[in-house]
Amino acid sequence: MKGPTNLRVYGLLVRDNKVLIAEEKVAGKEILKFPGGGVEPNETPEQALKREFVEECGLSVKPIRLLHIPGTLFSAWTHTYYTPMYYEVDGKGEPESPPHEPLDLSFRNPATAASSSRMADPEIEAIRRLFGHAALS
Repeated sequence: MKGPTNLRVYGLLVRDNKVLIAEEKVAGKEILKFPGGGVEPNETPEQALKREFVEECGLSVKPIRLLHIPGTLFSAWTHTYYTPMYYEVDGKGEPESPPHEPLDLSFRNPATAASSSRMADPEIEAIRRLFGHAALS
């Protein structure tokens, strides 16, 4: 959904205490984010999350729980307002970036990902809420 709310959904998929990270170029900058994207008209956030995981990773996922909604934010990368929602998700299979979605997908240590200057604060907070503060120390 574009417009005033620009609702976005992202999923944290964990395996062996590592979280799936998508390395993506946004507005000319290489960033670290979770798989996900925009909610389309007449689509629930959960439906959008499932669709985005298939599109970006080739994975079917099931939303487990909502972790974090930080409110409407201004993106330093795209210079637009957006409202992100972060979910814990479950899914099987190996992530694979399709040709139309040029993402580098990998499972990473959450503390290492969170300490990168290429990860935004809302993503870091989602990691904290899923893994706990001690995991990032």
